Amino acid sequence: MSEFRYNKLTRQWVLFAPNRARRPHNNTYNQTQSINQPCPFDQGNESLTPHELLRVPHKKQNWNCRVVPNLYNALCIEQENRSYKFLNFELKSGFGAHEVIIETPEHNKTMTSFNTHELFEYFYTIQLRLKDLKKDTRLKYFSVFKNYGIDAGASQEHAHSQIIATPFLPKSIQEDLDFFQQHKEETNRDFFDDFLYDEKLFEHGILKENNYFVAFCPYASQHPFEVMVLAKDPLSSIITFEEYHLYALAEIVHYLFGKLSHSLGDFAFNMILKNGAIQEKHNPNRFHLQILPRLFKTAGFEIDSDIFINTFPPEDVAQILKNKKDQK
Repeated sequence: MSEFRYNKLTRQWVLFAPNRARRPHNNTYNQTQSINQPCPFDQGNESLTPHELLRVPHKKQNWNCRVVPNLYNALCIEQENRSYKFLNFELKSGFGAHEVIIETPEHNKTMTSFNTHELFEYFYTIQLRLKDLKKDTRLKYFSVFKNYGIDAGASQEHAHSQIIATPFLPKSIQEDLDFFQQHKEETNRDFFDDFLYDEKLFEHGILKENNYFVAFCPYASQHPFEVMVLAKDPLSSIITFEEYHLYALAEIVHYLFGKLSHSLGDFAFNMILKNGAIQEKHNPNRFHLQILPRLFKTAGFEIDSDIFINTFPPEDVAQILKNKKDQK
């Protein structure tokens, strides 16, 4: 059984999930891969996954995206949501949701090669799942992320993303939201409007802009070749998007993956969708998406100080990416 334990020193909750240790590691970069083992995410192997939660297109045999519960789940929706004490320690039960988005029926296809429509269906699938999970008001935070490559924490080769929904807001998320709200109260301006104004004034990191989103290498990027996509309008989460927002997001992410792939080849990365506290009536977040290539390992200084060392200034990265031809 999973459980959250409260760390009094860092003032953060830590999730202990023994079931995650049972995950099969069948990424092609892993030498222990079983060649003859069928992939449960391939089309035709649907019976090898837990019960299906969603498929896109709906009710069609030839699906493009599927969502299933994570077999090696960190949290369980059926578990009782409760807090309790053990000695002087604080604990919470491992209540929550943990789902897998199977991004494509094709085993060897990667997100960096998706076309715009495939990315649209991917973001549409995420939107549908978050709308459904939001109905359970016990769930407070929805982490949506993709790990690709061993260095980014992926254990499965087949293209997939994950949703983990927790019964509380993580400390760092709450602090961010408080900061955005405080900025609004002190200046009467939206933090993200000011943030985007500064990035555009700097100018050198801007990569692409359409009617609804701006893609750029942030001025103070923590990771080499880090890129961000930020909504231009006050859209707090992907749940509030119309279809044209989803398509515009897909269009700009397709552009970014083309540029990154041409510059870095087959690179490990994390992609994170930041939606804030979507259960709250007032969500001061502005939707943004981060693509974080994992070119170097996080080392002791970063772990100790939470100060990241980046060897690639964003203006240099932007120049490299803009000079690359678009991926066909």
